[in-house]
Amino acid sequence: MIDSMIDSKSDSKIYSKKLAANFKELAHIDMNDKVQLLGLQQRDGDVLFDFFNRRIMYSSSKFEDINNLDVTDAIKTVLSNYILHCPDTMTESSNRLVSFREFNGAGPLFSHFAANTSKIIETTYSGHLGKLTLLCKKLGGTLIQTAGYDLSFRFRALHRVPVIFHFNDAEDALPATAVFLFHENADTWLDLQSLTLISTYLTGCRFLRFST
Repeated sequence: MIDSMIDSKSDSKIYSKKLAANFKELAHIDMNDKVQLLGLQQRDGDVLFDFFNRRIMYSSSKFEDINNLDVTDAIKTVLSNYILHCPDTMTESSNRLVSFREFNGAGPLFSHFAANTSKIIETTYSGHLGKLTLLCKKLGGTLIQTAGYDLSFRFRALHRVPVIFHFNDAEDALPATAVFLFHENADTWLDLQSLTLISTYLTGCRFLRFST
């Protein structure tokens, strides 16, 4: 179930096709112009990503996890899109946080986003605030204090794309609520599908996989 959330059979052909197109574009990209803007590292000509505390290397149309973990086509698509969407100059953020729904054009993707992120966490961790807190720390999240929420953590999906996660546990007649927020300029660095994928990855491959 977990892997299928971000790389199902029905989607794998789509990601494979998109990835092939991305690799063709990447062949014409001068990475020296992108590394600093994207907050990446270079090592012997290869490019190193920090993706949710995973170290993933890009070289010659290949993405490889340095700890030999699987890198799905969905993740490869996100990382290649991160390079291809890099602006020519640094764009400063006001640090204002917005929900996925607030991005221009997000409407058609929102129901899929909510069903595969917030709703799953609300169901899984309702009544388990302590367990969720420990898990967020285990996954490399930074605890932040936010009024109005029982729990708030900041995760770094990519250097320029942090994900802010808020959670309120169920209380009396009120159900649990989970919220994912982004910097308002996150869509400068990634397309909306990729923003959906990183949130789905955090939910399925991190929160659920390490919940037991």
